Amino acid sequence: MIRRSLDNYGEDHVAAISSEVSARIDAATFGTGSWDEVPAALSSAFPGSWGGVYNMNFPENRLNFMSLQNMEPAFVKSFADHFAYVNPWAAYWASLKTTTIAASEDVYPARSIAKSEFYNDWLLPQNTEAAAGMKLVGERGEAVHVLLHFPLSQSGVYDKAGLEILHRIRGNFERSVNLARLLRTDVETVVADAALVERSRYAALVVSGDRLLRESNLMAEQLFSSGQGVAVRNGRCYLVDKDADARFGATLEKLAAGTPTRASRIAFRTAAGAWQVSVAAIPLPRPSPASILSLLPPRRMVLVLVVDLGLQRAEAADLASLSTLFGLTPSEIAFCKRLLLGESVTDAAEHLGITEGTARTRLKAILQKTSTSRQGQLMLLLSKAT
Repeated sequence: MIRRSLDNYGEDHVAAISSEVSARIDAATFGTGSWDEVPAALSSAFPGSWGGVYNMNFPENRLNFMSLQNMEPAFVKSFADHFAYVNPWAAYWASLKTTTIAASEDVYPARSIAKSEFYNDWLLPQNTEAAAGMKLVGERGEAVHVLLHFPLSQSGVYDKAGLEILHRIRGNFERSVNLARLLRTDVETVVADAALVERSRYAALVVSGDRLLRESNLMAEQLFSSGQGVAVRNGRCYLVDKDADARFGATLEKLAAGTPTRASRIAFRTAAGAWQVSVAAIPLPRPSPASILSLLPPRRMVLVLVVDLGLQRAEAADLASLSTLFGLTPSEIAFCKRLLLGESVTDAAEHLGITEGTARTRLKAILQKTSTSRQGQLMLLLSKAT
């Protein structure tokens, strides 16, 4: 058995490795490099090891980002597909509430997981049972991990050098995560605001999969204040009907997780009236591999539209006068009614059984006939006609 001398990782060598990895982190942060280069630089300094950077949300059991370097492609794929979710070390990492740097043999030795599937089918075949790692705490159960895995026979040497390097690059990584968090919040805010632009007629709000309220329009805020239909408690949204709320919560979780679901509308009655809640996942921009947002990608959000069905009947007026005033056809009037109900062009097309292209052509014709140039002007005109 060959062991490296500690002299191979003296101060000069450790400083050089730390400087190289820090430079890779900064380059990835500002888009002049790739995140793949960070674990690659780390693993190249320790022969027989592999390096990794990944973002794992433990409560939601979701892998958000992953870069594993100096590893066979089959093992990379199996980690993403399965082993990330059965990693017995996850319990240790999930328990940490602050940035932590540790060696596995010090806090959670490989022998303690020797009977696990993760150890026998994934770690052991790679001969990289030992590790030094750093966890940077994210938000709502999310965490960024920096890992260096190596043969157990090398832990006596690699543990000490690996931990020292992780301590030295900690500041660079924390700055990157903090910047990514700020940029992600900005992106999510822009996306949420855009989702509400066309929906000013009825209560519209944007929530995350855990019900957290992200944005809402004036009608939604008035609805919250009334205590009818939808309530907000501790910043989270709930439907006032228990059974409807259970369906609402389950649907939000699926949409936020990207899980297919046929549920799109929930109707219920209360003493105050009848309500219809429509939900839809909001498309998010996909960060490029070179973007800092690939490390902390924007989280999925859900658009929620709440319609008071009693108010709907009152406000979906005949609009017959539009035919006389502007020469609108029956199909164009029907389209206007859908817009008055707070629906987007896409939603209106779905309800009317036409393609989105046809719907946009119809909207263009209506704008021309009514001498309006934007959808907002059209909505104002229609509201005065009801």
